[in-house]
Amino acid sequence: MINPLKSIEINTYRFWHPKVDPALAGFRIAQISDIHLGRWVKPRHMEQVVRFVNAQSPHLVALTGDYVGYNHRDLIPAIDTLGALASPTYAVLGNHDHWACPDTALKQFEKVDIPVLSNRAVLLDHDLSPIEIVGIDDHVTKNADVEKAFSTARGDTFTLALNHVPSIADRVAKRGADLILSGHTHGHQFNIPGITHRLAKSLGVEYHVGAYYLDGSYLYINRGLGSASWPWRIGANPELTFFELAPAPRPRLELIDSSNFAVSHRLP
Repeated sequence: MINPLKSIEINTYRFWHPKVDPALAGFRIAQISDIHLGRWVKPRHMEQVVRFVNAQSPHLVALTGDYVGYNHRDLIPAIDTLGALASPTYAVLGNHDHWACPDTALKQFEKVDIPVLSNRAVLLDHDLSPIEIVGIDDHVTKNADVEKAFSTARGDTFTLALNHVPSIADRVAKRGADLILSGHTHGHQFNIPGITHRLAKSLGVEYHVGAYYLDGSYLYINRGLGSASWPWRIGANPELTFFELAPAPRPRLELIDSSNFAVSHRLP
C-alpha cells in the first residue's frame, strides 16, 4: 500500500505588489494542483486535504489542473471531493483532464458550483476590493488562448492568472497578470540539487518548479499532490501553497512559513 500524501509540504508566501489595494492586505489564496486522483491518490486522501484547506479559511482557492491520471471514471469523484471546498473556488483544466474527458470535467465542475475559466476572465467583487481572475486553458492539448483569456479583462486591478502549463508564462505576464499560478511539472518528482535544474534547462524547460520573477509579475509553479506515472518523490514532496497579499512599491514573493501535513490512508 502506497500513501503518496503521507507528507505534504505546506508553503505560505507573502506576495507584495503595487497593484494590491491596501484593503486587500492579508487576503489569502490557496493553490491545489495536479491531484491525479486514481491509482494512488484516492478520494479518502483528498477529503482530508480539503478539510485541511477549509480549516485555513482562505479567501479564494485556485485549482490549476490535472485532477485525474488517465481514467475518465475518476473525474467525478475527484471533482466531487473538491466541491466540499468552503471558499470561493475557480479552476482551469490540465492536459490529463482533456485526455480523460473535458466534457465530463466541465459538467461535474458545474454541478459542484466551481467555475472553470477556459480562456476567460472573471471579476471577484470581494467586499474589500475587486480581484480579476484570468484562466488559461491547457497548452499541451493546444487549448490555450492567452489573447482570448485576457480579451475581457479590465486590467486596472490586481490580476491573478491560473494556467496549468508554465511554459507560456511569459505571454501571460505580458498580457497583464500580476501573479501566475501553475503546476504540471511536479517539480520533476526527483529533485537532485545542482543536477535537476541543469537537466531541465538542457531539455529546454525554462520554468520547472517554484517562483520566477517575470518583469513585474511572478510565476509560481506548485509541485502538485499526485502523479500520473509513478508515486515516488525524492526531494520534491507533494505541495499545497498559500499566498497572502500585501501592498508594496515593488513586486516581491517572500516565504513566511513552511510546515508539513500528514494524510492517513484511512479517514479518521
